[in-house]
This record gives sequence, structure tokens and C-alpha cells, in this order.
Amino acid sequence: MKYDAVIAGAGPSGAFCSLKLAQKGFKVLVLDKCRFPREKACGGLLSQKTMNILENYVLTGGMDFNSINSICLRGDSNEEIFMETRIPLGIVVQRKDFDQFLINKAVEAGATFIDNCRFENYTSESGGYKIQTTRGDFYADYLIGADGYYSNVAKVSNIRNKWNRWERGLAISAQVPDEYVIRKRDNTVEFYFPGILAGIGWYFPGKGYYNIGVGGIAIDSKRIIDAFKHLLEREVKNKTILSKLKLNSAFLPAGGRFRKISDGRIFLLGDAAGFVDAFSGEGIYYALRSAEILADVINQNKDFREYARMCYSTFLDEFRLSAFLSIFFGNKKNVFKKGLQYRFLKALYMIMTQTPESMCYKKILYYLATKSFSFDVPLLWLRRLMLG
Repeated sequence: MKYDAVIAGAGPSGAFCSLKLAQKGFKVLVLDKCRFPREKACGGLLSQKTMNILENYVLTGGMDFNSINSICLRGDSNEEIFMETRIPLGIVVQRKDFDQFLINKAVEAGATFIDNCRFENYTSESGGYKIQTTRGDFYADYLIGADGYYSNVAKVSNIRNKWNRWERGLAISAQVPDEYVIRKRDNTVEFYFPGILAGIGWYFPGKGYYNIGVGGIAIDSKRIIDAFKHLLEREVKNKTILSKLKLNSAFLPAGGRFRKISDGRIFLLGDAAGFVDAFSGEGIYYALRSAEILADVINQNKDFREYARMCYSTFLDEFRLSAFLSIFFGNKKNVFKKGLQYRFLKALYMIMTQTPESMCYKKILYYLATKSFSFDVPLLWLRRLMLG
């Protein structure tokens, strides 16, 4: 069967791109190798700026979520500082529910979805592509890779064969039923900075559970695991359930450098393109925003160079500043000792509410620099970067 576009991957970027294209009248097929609904390693926090892209789709029903109106930054010695707002800062959802919700919206708009169907390869044919999958062959004018970190579309098209080890992040998380957690703050997302490379920990309240996790650069994986265990030990009151929790882990790419993300009529979205904020670990916003950009590029019949230009003019400078802040702007574990907790708390607020177009990270770096926050990268960190 012939489609205008075939999208491999039904995560946020693939589902949202198919929704936007279907709304514009394109005939779209979305494939996913997994059977839906499926679990996915993710904190599940949709920031305010992400909700603005969604145009309130999520808030109009069909999915459980928990609204957030305050942020807490915690230190290793249980120091903490809060910021509360009058307007929602975002929502916390289960990732499997969010992905299913978006793909349902795409199908309602006219897209076709086939799960348990793996993209395998493609050949060029009559100005388009013959797309080979485990469920048969399909034909399309456009092939879109929204298939994540291990993108097979990127590999078989030679857009990207593998990630450099310096580009790989690792995140580990678990959902803990709320009856087992020590502190219940239903409308507050909490962050902390463990002593690991580009590290950030989180404690997000969902409906009846808390999503607890830690992320950082993958070459620091042992310390990420140790920090995650430490966080669970600190936050879970019934230690007997720790061995029963289902742990989710995933490798993540980190934005911060220019990469090839398109060629001919083949495009990469979201994680497959490397669009993840190195400092905060946020990926869903960039998944949705890149999907939005691509839908406009295809609708206006522009080429792959325009897609790359629009994405990088929007993201690249901010990604570079985010990576710089993530690794080189001091030992963030010591923000409370240095009296910088309020400034970092405000930085997290800005990340949740301000888009890359507003030069969010440029503002953050200026804001932190005016406090004379010195460069303080420990020698051990440099050794881990150099030697792995």
C-alpha cells in the first residue's frame, strides 16, 4: 500500500508527527516494533513548554495525570528549597499512557498504526521508498525515523551508524507506589544533583505513585547506579519492596553538537536525531518540537536541508550551552554549600517554562555567572571523561 509518509517508531515524536501530518491531509503509516501499550524508561514529566506544544490535548481527557505547581531542589544532607507558582508548571504521566494517548489521537486524525511491526530496511523506488518490515512491504514518499537511540532508520540510511561514547547518557528509574514513599508532596517535582558526570536525580509524583530516577553520562554508569540505589534507600520507607520494584533503564543521546539528521526524503526525529537536553535530560519537548518542524517542512514541500536548518537554528546554541552547564560549570553537588541553591532552582523553573527560542540557557548561564560561580571540575571527573 502507498502512503505519503511511513514513520518508524510510535513514541512522542513519531506519534505527534503523524498527528500533525494527518491533520494536514497526508496519508501516514506509523510502525512500532513493540506491542502497545508498552513500558518506557522516562521520568514522565511534561513541562509547561511541552504542554504549550500539545495545545492542551492531554488536559482534555483520556489519560490520568498529576498537575505540578512547585519545584524543590534538594541537597545530599536533606537541605531543600522550594518555588511555588500560581500556574501549572507541567504534569506527571506514565509514559506508556502518554504514548498510547498520542497515537490514539493520531489515529483519530486519520493516521494508520501497526504495532509489533519492526522496520527492517528500504530501497529507493520511483521517486519514493519501498519500506520492508516484519509485517510486509509498504511504499511511501517519505521515510521518518522516530525509532529512538538505537534508530534502525539512521543506521540503514547511513545518516548515522553509531553514537560516540561521549554522546551517550544513561537514565535509571522506578515507579514506587505512594504508600511506600517517606514523603508525599503531590504537586511538587523534586530534583537533586548527585556527584556524577552531568548528573541529575528526580522525584516526581504521579497518580498513586512516585517516579524516582537518576541520569548522567553513560561512562559514569557505576556511579549512576549507586546514586539511584542511594536515592531509593533515602525515599522508600519499606526496604523489603526494593528488590520487587521494576527498574527501567535507557541510553539517551545528548544534544550539543551538529549531526546529520536528514538526507533526501529520510528524516530523523527526537532521540533518533539526538535531541535531548544534556543538563535536564528533557527529551519529550524536543521530540514534539522536531515533529512539529518536520510536519511543516513536508507540508511546504521543502527539502531535508531546510529541516536540518530549522532544527539547529532552534536547538543547537541552547544544546551547546546546556552541555557546557551540565559538565563544566562546577560541581553541582555542592550548590547548597556555595549558597547557589536559589539560582539553580530558578534555572530549573526557567527550563520547565521557557523555550529554546527565548534563549533560556543563555539567560541561565548569565544568571549563574553574576554570582561568581567558579569553574570547579574535579580532576577525577576529567579523568573519567578522558579515560572512560
